Amino acid sequence: MNFKAEKLFPLTTLLLLFLLSSTLFAQSVSDSISTYDQIRADGNGDGQPDLLGEKVITTGIANSPSGLFHEQYLQLFIQDDSSGISIFSYNIDDPIVPGDSLMVWGAVDSYNGLIEVQADSYRVYQNRSTLRPLHLTDIIANPADYLGVLAKGDGVITDKGSTYNGKYVIISPETSPDSIMVYVSNFHVRFSEFNFDVLSVGDKIAAEGVITEYNPEFPGQKNYKLFLRTPDDLNYIGLPSYYVSLIIWSVLALAAILFGIYLFMRYRVETKTKDIQLSLDQKEMLLKEVHHRVKNSLSIVSGLIEMQSLSTENEEANRILQTSQTRIQSIALIHDKLYKSDSLSDIKLDVYLKDLVESLHNTFTELNNRVSLQFEMDSVEIDSKSVIYCGLLVNELVVNSFKHAFKNRADGELTVKLKKDGNNIILTVTDNGPGLPDTFNPKNQDGLGSMLINTFAANLEAEMTVSEPNRGGASFTFTFPHKS
Repeated sequence: MNFKAEKLFPLTTLLLLFLLSSTLFAQSVSDSISTYDQIRADGNGDGQPDLLGEKVITTGIANSPSGLFHEQYLQLFIQDDSSGISIFSYNIDDPIVPGDSLMVWGAVDSYNGLIEVQADSYRVYQNRSTLRPLHLTDIIANPADYLGVLAKGDGVITDKGSTYNGKYVIISPETSPDSIMVYVSNFHVRFSEFNFDVLSVGDKIAAEGVITEYNPEFPGQKNYKLFLRTPDDLNYIGLPSYYVSLIIWSVLALAAILFGIYLFMRYRVETKTKDIQLSLDQKEMLLKEVHHRVKNSLSIVSGLIEMQSLSTENEEANRILQTSQTRIQSIALIHDKLYKSDSLSDIKLDVYLKDLVESLHNTFTELNNRVSLQFEMDSVEIDSKSVIYCGLLVNELVVNSFKHAFKNRADGELTVKLKKDGNNIILTVTDNGPGLPDTFNPKNQDGLGSMLINTFAANLEAEMTVSEPNRGGASFTFTFPHKS
């Protein structure tokens, strides 16, 4: 027991002495801590702090990290609730993050208008305090009262520029007539990440940083700035004019490219169209020439048949030759119409039938004065193939009328009607002759003429109707679909 008591006494004494010395040291430090106002005090008004070059101790909470504001040296800011100060050192010992509490030993210095403590040493207390930035609208009127304090706010850019050691924009909050510079130093380790190029006067931005003073260009004048810490401290509100302009110019460039492509394609199309049109014109001329030559050839054949009929005394042979001649002439007339027409595929059926019937009428010279022609025609255009069948059909009917209906009549009348009825065409050939025999049935006739009429009607997909008008004679009506 006595041995233990003897050993315990010296240990207890040492502990009490240590506690007493720690308390006395803390009290001594507390008594020597300088406030930010004391460090900045300029009692004689010479523009320099009264404590310039003197050693001081100061404390505060870091609102910026170490190793960020300067590529090589320690540059950061510490603050309390309403004020702060810059800390600078040529050495970075313990790393510092925002929220750390610091005690700093060093000398008061002034660098281009910025009053700071050039630290000989510092101690970090990692209590990680949460700093809530002050609002810029509460600071902007009197920024000198809030130096070193973290602040945030938004405003419209009123100016933009650069200095020899940094770049900036000047913003003005919408609710305040005052303005402040938003600044980043070229000593900042992330200087290249601050993209001020996309910002333009008139853009609205939100910024967060440290209120400071720094004016190397105009000594003696105070220039207050919002010192950005990281690129995340600067954000756009809405779409910057730079991007709007970029979009507009991109759209214009795209439009110009598309217009150029359009002009190029149009030129190519027009060139190709001209080539195609030239080829079509050449083919059309060639096809017209073919129709002309076919028509001439058929005319020669018709002339040869006529010469043959003149040299033949057999009446039946002459009749057959004359009928063949009219059929050839009806086809030749079609080729003549195609040669003279603007279209090589469609023919005006009404014009063709009128010319055909008049041509047949002129062929039978003995009937010229005894038979009158009547036409009731709608304007109709159909394809050349259908025209051939219509022409041959009308040729057979008209020739039959001229041969059989008007032999003993001095007042013969032949009527040809062409009507459009919706999608159908109605063709009627009527004479005022003696009429048809009671036993007449066009579908069961053995004669060549009846067979040809039925064949031509079938090719036209025509429905044939045969009737006798009240005044006498015969009427053939064909209803067929309009093909153009």
